Amino acid sequence: MRKYLIIVGMMLMSAVTAFAEEGDKWAGINLNGGFRSGYTNFGLGGKFQYEIKPSLRLEGAANYFFKRKGTSMWDVNVNIQYLIPLGDRANVYPIIGPTLMTYKGDASIIDITDYTTKFGFNGGAGIEYILNDHLKVNADVKYQYIKNVDRPVISIGAAYML
Repeated sequence: MRKYLIIVGMMLMSAVTAFAEEGDKWAGINLNGGFRSGYTNFGLGGKFQYEIKPSLRLEGAANYFFKRKGTSMWDVNVNIQYLIPLGDRANVYPIIGPTLMTYKGDASIIDITDYTTKFGFNGGAGIEYILNDHLKVNADVKYQYIKNVDRPVISIGAAYML
């Protein structure tokens, strides 16, 4: 467990280090759905986004997936997103970055027989629409590559510029 706490700490420190420069900062929430054969769960999450450059963004996010069939999960992600404009108010972006997931409960429900904390990677894409100078909405689809727990996660959310 100690090594996973160290990994999370390193992920968060790398995100905070990048925030030392000036750039737009956004804080927001997500509604999430995680899908796996025979097991689907939904959750809530929070995110913090920092635009390193006008087209490059770093995002730190934490999500909690509600208990279903006796099993709950949470994950922490640090993703890099490259913004591709679609007009003045919309962007699409690829998503890539590390993830750390922990589950609690009956692991046999999701076909897992080993430890409860796993490290992996995210890959996917998203789209966002900027409603005004301080508010935007988004939708993401990413695949979490985690040994024995691979699954797609779909998110919809909103963020406010700080």
